[in-house]
Parts: sequence; structure tokens; C-alpha cells
Amino acid sequence: MPKLRRTALLIALTTALVGLTASPAAAAPVLASGFEDPLISGGYKEYVAGQQFGGWTVASGTVDSVSYWQNAEGRQSLDMNGTSAGSVARTLPAQLLTTYKVTYAVAGNPEGLPTIKSGKVSVNGQQVDTFTVSVAGKNIGNMGWVYRSFYFTNLLSSSTVLQFTSTTAPTRWGPVLDDVKVESCLLILCPASASTVNKIR
Repeated sequence: MPKLRRTALLIALTTALVGLTASPAAAAPVLASGFEDPLISGGYKEYVAGQQFGGWTVASGTVDSVSYWQNAEGRQSLDMNGTSAGSVARTLPAQLLTTYKVTYAVAGNPEGLPTIKSGKVSVNGQQVDTFTVSVAGKNIGNMGWVYRSFYFTNLLSSSTVLQFTSTTAPTRWGPVLDDVKVESCLLILCPASASTVNKIR
């Protein structure tokens, strides 16, 4: 192959690889939710099973949208226990054989027991993550937010249902959720931590 043609081919391949590498970072996330919609007028608002708000559905129990304490992002976050332990779900568009990274912030309602709050995350009914947080030494001005993340690969479904569930009961003071993000990445370009990816059918 002439040198000029080889050089042109190398430039084309380099450009294509740069484009592939840059596109996941530049692409808009599949979901970015800080539970800001709708903005509440009081310090908190309770939602019950079957109600919808800001694209989320209360799948069970009750949850509270809260604005009077320190949030991980924005002005509101979600106490996963209203008057009872609750869960929220959201249907996301999903491409087949695509890997997704889910990131979220979690804390605990410090205003009541138990000290340890817990919850779980599922995709299409399959448990993909669990979490526990302690409210020891925490208060509404210092919630102690922690970020967690996990990966899943969509194998067969044209959509996925992401669900967060409190496993802290019976109590009004549950785990608190905020700043949920879902982003896609090509498996060959996902970070090494994606090697423990959950495969969802």
C-alpha cells in the first residue's frame, strides 16, 4: 500500500476512535433526576402508591419529597419512607446489548430511628444493588451524602424499569435518595469497574 494511502487510512482510523471515545462523555444522560419536579411549596410533600411525580411512580408504600434539609443536588430529595416504607420506579428507554451506568446519592433521615437505614435497587425486577447508611452524628444540615454506582447491560428488553425500594420498616424515617443519573457506554469503552456488570433480560 502506498505510503500516502497508509497515512490517510491511519488518520481516518484515529479520527473514528477519537469520536467513539468522546461520544459517551458528550452524550446526554438517559436520566438525570434530582427530584426537583414538581417543586413543593412546603417543607415536604407525601406521595402514596400509584401517584406519579416528575416521571417517577410510587410503586408501593409512601415517600416524601423534602426541601428543608441539606440535599446532595438542587433543592429537593426523596425520603423513601413517608408514613411507611416506599418504593419509586421509572421506565427508561434502553437499547439492546448496551451497558448503562447508574449513579445515585444516598443518605438517611436523621430525625428518627433506626440509626441504620437500608434499601435496594432493581432493574426489571432483578436486584442489582443494596445500600446501608448510618445517621449517627448526622443532622439536617449535615446529611452525610454518599454516592454509589453500578452497571447493567440490557440484553433483550426495549425498555427498562429502574426501581429504588426502602427496606427500612416500620418507621417514618428512611433512607434518602437524590441525584439519580443513568448514562450509557459502549462496553469496550466502559471503565474497568464495569467488569462486574449486571446482565438484565
